[in-house]
Amino acid sequence: MERSLDRFTKPPRPARRFAAVALATGLIALAGCSSSSEDNGPPVLPCTDLLLRPDLTSPAAGDVYLLQIDATCTTVDVAVYVKDLSGIFTVGFDLVYPAAQLSYVSFTLGPLLQKDGATSLPFVNPTPGGLQVTASRLPPYLPVTASGSEILFTFRFQKVAMGTGAVDFDSSAGSVFPESIQDDTGGFVAASFGPGHGGTVLVP
Repeated sequence: MERSLDRFTKPPRPARRFAAVALATGLIALAGCSSSSEDNGPPVLPCTDLLLRPDLTSPAAGDVYLLQIDATCTTVDVAVYVKDLSGIFTVGFDLVYPAAQLSYVSFTLGPLLQKDGATSLPFVNPTPGGLQVTASRLPPYLPVTASGSEILFTFRFQKVAMGTGAVDFDSSAGSVFPESIQDDTGGFVAASFGPGHGGTVLVP
């Protein structure tokens, strides 16, 4: 009789087995979450883009000036714009930049000198901390007009180290290519390259 009562007071074995299985499943799930978190590695910290702060914020007709058009954590694209100017056939200038903070990467000829499908001949000679730049449309194409602000060149620079410095046209006595715009007869067009038409680059 005692054996018979004992049978009813003890919990059924299947319930014990179910609880054990549930506990094991939970532990496996927790272990999986922990492993997944560790596999993802440390969180990626956000970075700060390079920045060119322009000196000229309200360009006038005939102004040639620098403006940032794109940037990442490691590069900055600086465009040379010209505003409301006609008779543009040949362009020449020297550009200086802080070599301790930036290195020159590449250039892109802007759409202005390639208007009407013209063939244009660009030339960019990198020097320590500078660029010697010229470009010209080729005959039989005629001079073009910048309506509003249009791009002559775009230059890409890459981060070297943190700091700040000036990016600007070089109008010093050592300038190889005097800052100028000429028409198709070689006559000079009334364009202004500065002073104060560049900017300050901030490299975080």
